Amino acid sequence: AGYAEAQVGRSVTFTGQVTDTYWGAPVPGAIVRITGTLRADGSAIAGFTDEEGRFSISEVPAGPSRVLVSRIGYADLIQVLDIQEGQFVEVVVIPKPVVLEGIEVYVDRLQTRLRALPFSASVFEETALKLSPSLNVADYLDSQPGFEFVPCFVGGSPTGLYTRRRDCMRTRGTTPQRPRIFIDDAPAMGGVRELATLPTFEMYRVEVIRGCGQIRVYTTSYVEGTASRGYPLLPIIC
Repeated sequence: AGYAEAQVGRSVTFTGQVTDTYWGAPVPGAIVRITGTLRADGSAIAGFTDEEGRFSISEVPAGPSRVLVSRIGYADLIQVLDIQEGQFVEVVVIPKPVVLEGIEVYVDRLQTRLRALPFSASVFEETALKLSPSLNVADYLDSQPGFEFVPCFVGGSPTGLYTRRRDCMRTRGTTPQRPRIFIDDAPAMGGVRELATLPTFEMYRVEVIRGCGQIRVYTTSYVEGTASRGYPLLPIIC
């Protein structure tokens, strides 16, 4: 409900530019998404802006569409546009100055914290998450090369409850282990099933720490709040 596959009909290429309403400067890395409609493969109809703030999204249904423009450090913009071929749309977004000032420092701290661990880690960034055909974090991770969710128990009935549940993770070069999951730096007690409730479109970053057996998920709203306050990061304890 709330989503329908893009209806077969005339499609166009949707192009435009996103700029900062205060300074008139281009906004790179913004996600431009057609909401309420999915492609036939289940992926979002979306794209992101380049260094000049420009975007180009192919195979967009012609006619009125609800467009969402989002970028960390800026207020989301939702607008209904009549999308037509040859049209170039100029979109302006309102910055959140305090967040913009703190986000680079915050992300650098996240990277430094990971590098201090004696384990390797895979990091999945905002653009890949938000443009993914997978609608939740569990499905997204399960689709990644060298990573899968598997049953924690083997043997017994193939239809048994614990055999059907895929509550453990296995990455390349490791044995299956039940992951400890953190959502916005807080322990999540629901395990892999809780990851399945988290929409990829709300995520800013996901870290999978192999050997340590942790999956750490950060929502965009949490990152904005933390970056603006400048709180120190808690250490990762394996």
